[in-house]
Amino acid sequence: MIDNTDAEPVTPCAATKTAIIVYGKQLGRKLTVCTDKDCPVHDPQAAAEAAANPVPTIAPAPEAETEEEAAERQREFEQRRAEHEDERQRREEERKQQFEREQAEMEAERNRRAKIVKAREATFNRILENAPAMFTAAQLRVFLRALVNLDPYTLTDDVAEHFAGDNENNQQTAEEILLSAIDGLANDRLTGFALRLALTGNIDIPREGEFDFLTEAEAVFVPPPAKKETRARKTPTSIKPAAKKTVTKKRVAA
Repeated sequence: MIDNTDAEPVTPCAATKTAIIVYGKQLGRKLTVCTDKDCPVHDPQAAAEAAANPVPTIAPAPEAETEEEAAERQREFEQRRAEHEDERQRREEERKQQFEREQAEMEAERNRRAKIVKAREATFNRILENAPAMFTAAQLRVFLRALVNLDPYTLTDDVAEHFAGDNENNQQTAEEILLSAIDGLANDRLTGFALRLALTGNIDIPREGEFDFLTEAEAVFVPPPAKKETRARKTPTSIKPAAKKTVTKKRVAA
């Protein structure tokens, strides 16, 4: 194993350690790294704080100093050192809380984006499920717009992953996998393959300023949900019971 001569030299500090690259092209190379995230040597913010708040040092003793004066000088030094340590711990706690807040915000953002991507994957699948045997003019226009926007460097690889599945022993190229998939498709499934080819690269959340081709495709390929007809309920007609006839008995004269 040899040192990485291409890497920039790391200024030594109390937290520097030797690390070995265990993955990638530089496998086995050694690097010197700093393991302290608040290192005053390698962290500019920590270095600025250390320069602004230097560690207190005891004042030199004068030529003629009594024991009382020496004790007072020592007491002042210890007091300044304790105050410096309290301030250092306070700043450390603030940095810790700030780091935890940033981590929580990053985690919330990751969860938010993961939820959006999951919804976009569901939209992508609905588009494929509703792929017609023949495109209408509007559908063909959207398909061609997405096709023009394709990234030629990742096009075949992204789509081939779907058809290759989990077969790690598959030695075919991405192009060979796709050509084989096309040969095995029924005629009415070719448009679905074409949509997968054009839209797979649009599942991820578009960057700011980018056009959302997946949403555009959803508008022309996924029919809107049918509205449920709500029939007004008829108020039942209340039937009044028939009035009882009152029979008046006539008195018969004796």
